[in-house]
Amino acid sequence: MTVYQQPASSTTAVIDLGAGWRQQPSERDQPGTRTLLRPVAAAVAAVLVFVLGGAVPARLLRELAAIAFTAQGDFQIVDDLLLVRDADRLAGYRLDDGAQAWSMPLPGAAGSGMTPTAAVPGMILTEMQDRATGGRTTYAIDVVAGVIRWQDGLPVTALGEVAVAIWSTGQDRTSMQVTVRDLRTGQPRWDMREVLPAIDFSATVGGRGPIPIWTLGRAGELTERDLRDGTVLRRHRLDLGGAVPTDLNVLGDELTLETVLGGVKSTARYTTADLAPVVVTAPYVFRTDCGAHWCTSSLPTTDEASSNTVAIVDKATGEVRRSFANGSTVVPTPLGLLVAGPQPRGNGLPVLALLDAATARPLADLTGWDLHMGPATSVTVLIRGKDNRQVGWLTPGGVELTQLPAAVPVSRCAFAPRIVVCPGDAGGLTLWRVTG
Repeated sequence: MTVYQQPASSTTAVIDLGAGWRQQPSERDQPGTRTLLRPVAAAVAAVLVFVLGGAVPARLLRELAAIAFTAQGDFQIVDDLLLVRDADRLAGYRLDDGAQAWSMPLPGAAGSGMTPTAAVPGMILTEMQDRATGGRTTYAIDVVAGVIRWQDGLPVTALGEVAVAIWSTGQDRTSMQVTVRDLRTGQPRWDMREVLPAIDFSATVGGRGPIPIWTLGRAGELTERDLRDGTVLRRHRLDLGGAVPTDLNVLGDELTLETVLGGVKSTARYTTADLAPVVVTAPYVFRTDCGAHWCTSSLPTTDEASSNTVAIVDKATGEVRRSFANGSTVVPTPLGLLVAGPQPRGNGLPVLALLDAATARPLADLTGWDLHMGPATSVTVLIRGKDNRQVGWLTPGGVELTQLPAAVPVSRCAFAPRIVVCPGDAGGLTLWRVTG
């Protein structure tokens, strides 16, 4: 059986930077940094420069737990627990004192990460592979109680309040099947066969409305449904002209369809609003929610990374407030918008600036720090210094600064507010809490 799986999540959508989206602000709207800072923003900038500049001594780390761990294991912080998967078991450790909360059998080799389900707090989805048969099983685990709620023999993705598997028994993608279960109970909700599907992943971010899933039949029958219960929202027929559909994707406001006719591949693009055609050569413009702004990335259809344009766009006016080097990363944090350059350096990406979240104006120069790109964590982590062992992370409560012990591989560490978890080179896993 060949299994096809959609991406686990996405926070992007497609926008049209056409009429009404103004260009870079005029020079009069770009005074020097000193005049840009509002009183509150100036206070934030002063604290950041003072703390991250090294004027404040690093806080100490107190070891809470030393946990048996091998190179075959993995770990992740989920809410107030450290989850450790190793030696055919999964265990949860409390972050407040390092004590083990529970341990349960989970045999096999890790087939996927441990993915929290945002719409159902306290639950994760993870996949395990049987070492003897190679078969894979997805488990829905209640990490509060430490029990398996349900399981499935297909790779399953959590989207909103449902769990979705997209798969096929052969190589023909137009004969794919969609199976949707209730995320809490695992009970079937609806399914569909012999279609080419595409999910609007951006609709799962912060929304309570329908989660659109589009399906295309061989004869061009295009249907939009609500992923949660299969309710039909719209139907439309596309004239394929005898071409065979091979791929369908939803990128926010656009549908992209690939077909083959006589061995020649073709691409067509449509707006999801009214299915009007979009010029195929138009650049793809993705957006993520950065509070008062959209953080946008414009990628030409040539797919040349060097020509990727990144900008911060005012939601209310469509005005481009700032633009950055090709491929830069913009990360919303509790203290502002953190901008990192595109070229990796050591264990992260070089930080370019911290901007005021309300105005996109510069707050502080954080040159020398890198944005940590290690395991998924609940905080934004900056690293610098020899072997990247000086750590500062931005939390709702402010800035935390500490120094990791020697020989700690920071690239494999996980972080939560006032918590650091790292494996050692010789094995074992250590859980620390910041003191002071």
